[in-house]
Amino acid sequence: MFTYREKLYMLKTLKQNKAKRLFGLRKLPPEHQALVDKLEQMVRNEQVNKAHL
Repeated sequence: MFTYREKLYMLKTLKQNKAKRLFGLRKLPPEHQALVDKLEQMVRNEQVNKAHL
C-alpha cells in the first residue's frame, strides 16, 4: 500500500511523462492512462476520507 504522498508523487510523475510524450512520436500504452485514472481516484478518496475522520 502506498502513502498519500507517494500516490501524489507518482501521479505528478506520470502526468509529466505524458506531457513530454505528447510532442514525441511514440504513443503511451493504454495502461498509462488507466494508472493515472486509478491514482487520481485513490487520491480523491483519501482526501474525502481524511475530511470525514
